[in-house]
Amino acid sequence: MITPPLPSDVLARYPGLEKFGRTATRLHPRPGAVTATGSHVGGPLLWPAGEPWPTCDTPYMVQEEVPLPAELVARMREAESRRTQAHVLADGELELHQEIARLVGQGFSGWGSRDGGPVVGYRYGPRPHAGPNPMIVLAQLRAADLPDLPRPGGADLLQVLWCPFEHALAPWGPTVELRWRREADLADLLAEPPRGEAGTDGYVPRPCRLNPERIVEYPYPDELPEDLRRLADEDEEYLDTFLAPGWKVGGYAKWNLTDLLPTPCPRCAGPTTLALVIDSSERGSARWQPARADGEPDHDSDEPTEVVVGRYGALRIFVCLTCPDAPFLVDQQ
Repeated sequence: MITPPLPSDVLARYPGLEKFGRTATRLHPRPGAVTATGSHVGGPLLWPAGEPWPTCDTPYMVQEEVPLPAELVARMREAESRRTQAHVLADGELELHQEIARLVGQGFSGWGSRDGGPVVGYRYGPRPHAGPNPMIVLAQLRAADLPDLPRPGGADLLQVLWCPFEHALAPWGPTVELRWRREADLADLLAEPPRGEAGTDGYVPRPCRLNPERIVEYPYPDELPEDLRRLADEDEEYLDTFLAPGWKVGGYAKWNLTDLLPTPCPRCAGPTTLALVIDSSERGSARWQPARADGEPDHDSDEPTEVVVGRYGALRIFVCLTCPDAPFLVDQQ
């Protein structure tokens, strides 16, 4: 896969931006058979037979239904009927919303009915796994294939696993486990990993081969000096021009939901490095539309991995390269 180059006149509109360029490697996952020896999404791992397989014992979240009293539903319907505009609450309607939320309790997420049934309130509550739940493989990444992959302690292989349930963590979503390894040290490999349960289909990746491509990205506007930030804020196409969509290692992170947040190491509070972006879609602007080796645009798959993060967003993994065991934190946008 080949991304069209950035036109030189575009970069010229931002004097001094060029020095902030940072390489990233787009993964370009595409469905296909994978093996334990390669870089891939899903599929088998080079896993030592004597090493325990990661499991999750963090309670996962399930949606519960709470019956609402008929008189409360009637008052809500009566209040809704007084609206003069469909999207503007009538007098007293907000207080009824708050009454429903108090009745439903902690974890309240709304109310409604299914298939014409009774109106109920919805809330999320924790439920323990029946036992330690074996995590599933999200990706295996080799530094030999991906030049922007961090190499803490000289590691040249990253294995990413997660528990495919929603957990009340920060952020809400799967629990994540990383294994950094030296590929040359691996021997006596596990033949068949344990199989765990999956609570969310969007967290079960379809096996994909990778088609790595190295690119250059530029910072999210809030990370720029003031003069460049003003220019970026005035340009509606800045993000679509300078930050790539899809799965990637390295580069810069987008902060389109929360604005820029700190990403300190959970152990030493020092800086972290963007190691991996797990995106719900490869779709982006025409600027990032890749072409195949024959020069034709690649429209084969906007959602090749079938992974859906949150509300069709992206999960990012930031790694500390200073602490010896490479602690990490996860953010979702």
